[in-house]
Amino acid sequence: MVQRVGIDLGTTFSAVSKVVDGKPVIIRNSYGKELTPSVICFFNDEVLVGEEAYEMMASGAGESVTAFKRRMGFTNPIITYNGSSYNAEQLSAILLKHLVDEASAALGSKITEAVITVPQYFDHVSRKATIDAGRACGLDVLKIINEPTSAALYYGYNYSKNKTIMVYDLGGGTFDVNVISFDNGKTEVLASKGDHFLGGKNWDEALMNLACDGFMDEFGIDPREDPKSKSVMMATAEKVKRQLSTGSSAPFLIEYKEWTGRYTITRNAFYRATEHLLITTMDICNKVLEDKKMGWDDIDEILLIGGSSRMPMVQSFLKEQTGRPVVHHPDMELAVAKGAALAASAYRNGISETVLSDVTAHSLGALSVKEGCDRYVNEIMIPKNSGIPCKFTKPFRINERNWTKVIEVYALQGESEDPDDCVIVSRSEISDFVNEGTGTVINITYNYDENGVVVITADQGGSPLKVRTTPLPDDMDWISGKPSDRKDNKETVRKSIVVCLDVSRSMRDYDPNDKVPIDEAKRSIKAFVDRFDEEENNLYSLIAFSDRSKVVCEPTPDRAAFKQAVDSVKVMSTGRGTAGKPLQEAKALAQGDGYYGVIVVLTDGVWEKKDEAIRQSSDISDAGIPIFAVGFGEVERGFLKQISTIYNGDLYTCVSDLGSTMETIATAIKTNDMRIRARD
Repeated sequence: MVQRVGIDLGTTFSAVSKVVDGKPVIIRNSYGKELTPSVICFFNDEVLVGEEAYEMMASGAGESVTAFKRRMGFTNPIITYNGSSYNAEQLSAILLKHLVDEASAALGSKITEAVITVPQYFDHVSRKATIDAGRACGLDVLKIINEPTSAALYYGYNYSKNKTIMVYDLGGGTFDVNVISFDNGKTEVLASKGDHFLGGKNWDEALMNLACDGFMDEFGIDPREDPKSKSVMMATAEKVKRQLSTGSSAPFLIEYKEWTGRYTITRNAFYRATEHLLITTMDICNKVLEDKKMGWDDIDEILLIGGSSRMPMVQSFLKEQTGRPVVHHPDMELAVAKGAALAASAYRNGISETVLSDVTAHSLGALSVKEGCDRYVNEIMIPKNSGIPCKFTKPFRINERNWTKVIEVYALQGESEDPDDCVIVSRSEISDFVNEGTGTVINITYNYDENGVVVITADQGGSPLKVRTTPLPDDMDWISGKPSDRKDNKETVRKSIVVCLDVSRSMRDYDPNDKVPIDEAKRSIKAFVDRFDEEENNLYSLIAFSDRSKVVCEPTPDRAAFKQAVDSVKVMSTGRGTAGKPLQEAKALAQGDGYYGVIVVLTDGVWEKKDEAIRQSSDISDAGIPIFAVGFGEVERGFLKQISTIYNGDLYTCVSDLGSTMETIATAIKTNDMRIRARD
């Protein structure tokens, strides 16, 4: 028989529940307790988990770690012990295995399937890390469910009425708010918000600070600077917090080195030290109503869940601020686990039979280029508070002459247009599409699955495409800059490169450095072609000109054949002067179907038909074809600028520097740094 449970993987305490005879019950741990501390302690060669780890932490022995749930999705280590490092996902897997092993022992058979709860405000990375942690300890994770939704499911199961409630979930390390409606047995989450760095631990820390301030006044030393001492005091603070829930004051004992301090903490002092935290939760409550265009009059009651909601200050503060009934139940700390058990029991053949509609807490966007291409933006595809699962499809157009084989997609979560204010949750590469260079459309679909996890899919004309999720680059600073400045922002564009070579009489004259211009030009052109990769699939053609123009090499992808054609060129093979008109022929060669044309002119003399060349250059500029004009010798520099069609495309040099000049042009072509300039 398959053992299926619900697991509340909490920040400070965790619980496991199973439906028995139609009702969810908590499976007690080996100590007979319903709640297991979410604590791990490394001691000698042992890894202690739960009750034993908590006792070790309270005594200051070993290396203890808790509240690691707050760091889910972060890959950096939280603790290193005996040469081994552990991040939040790995620690969660250790805790989950302990919970499952103890529950399996109590049931008498191995647990294999589970629904695991997470804070509502967990993003994609944190949710996926939770699923991966469950799988790492051998569980089939049927679903992850939001903690307030899970509690509401249990609440609705026992107390179902047609009403709208706010679930106020103040746990040990996280805070979530959900607005949920119950209507004829259907549970629907309307809106949500939260902060997974706000919880009971913040109240514990405030208590510790109250006591430590007294200790410092008395002894002049701060025990918080010692990590082990701080762990012991945080455990003490949690006990004091519980005492203050029933009494007006409680003692706080600090033993550090040779000093002992005893301090009395009153409930009023505790309230004053933490009132700002309550105000923060209220701000979140108000914001979730504002987002849904609701008011407190629309809320029938506030349901408290999470152990930290037991503090009397929470209940009185909410009543005072909202005027709404505040409801709490004896098993409020167990409601999340019991709701997860109900969700798990409702699964049949991979499908949930629970009538439950949840929402996403974060908008899902795509990294896009702002109109005008001046900056990156977060373009929202799925707004927050959309019902999940949900999806949105956007066509992505690959322009003509762009021969890219891979599309890069970055998904973000957040509400701001500025990507720096959002969380980049994934990078995907889309491939295996047909691209013939004539322009095509790829449909990219952004999905939130039922777990609130982001999934990217794509198709071309209805045919599914390969989508591969890849790690995020270590350096993402480029999203703050201009798209044109990104170093690896190179489109795979096949180019038809036409070289126009002056072979007039002056090309055989020696320059002051005893260099023969034609020889240096040939050497530079061949080196220029070698700068391009064979995979770029460019075409290369050559025009020789003097009194007339001649196509020496038709467009070819064969670089060796092109270089042979370069070697075959003879000075004055097309006449002695410069009356030829190479630009019009170059335009025809550059305009190959599916290619981006580029023209490079090398000349050393004064052209006889300059006006006509300038008119032809203007036509070429209108066609969007860049012209690089390289001149040396007696060429007129102003003329070079008049026939070049791009910014900084006129390059006057000397014969001995032709090689480096052509190398500069090759780099500009490879990086697509060729902006057509406005004509004067």
